[in-house]
Amino acid sequence: MKDNVFVDSNVWLYAMAQSDDALGDIRYANAKAFLLGLPRPRVNSQVIREVCCNLKKKSRTEEATIKTYVLAWYQNCEVVTSNVEQFLLASGCTTLYSEDMQHGRMLLGQLTIVNPGFPLKAGQARHCHSRGEAARCV
Repeated sequence: MKDNVFVDSNVWLYAMAQSDDALGDIRYANAKAFLLGLPRPRVNSQVIREVCCNLKKKSRTEEATIKTYVLAWYQNCEVVTSNVEQFLLASGCTTLYSEDMQHGRMLLGQLTIVNPGFPLKAGQARHCHSRGEAARCV
């Protein structure tokens, strides 16, 4: 059985907003590759709204580009409308990919937080798995 995974807004933003510096370019490439490697991640409308707002205001992404991202979410992800916390626990997700939370922490014996750890140098990609009581990256 495959793990149900949820990807937080910060990971989506790394993959959608290119930066003007070398580190940002590396994070962009690694986040994009990471997301493309997930079979069908879960996302909810709250994360989609947050990402779209940041793309428009901070990255000055064109609305037409944002619309293509929204369509891609609905085509390639399992999208639900709900509060993040309610959704994660009610849907049986086992892994939450996020850079903003404590890596390896398990919530309610069900959900493990995994920082995908986008490497600072190309070629140092790590693949993260959630198995048992803790997440491990190889």
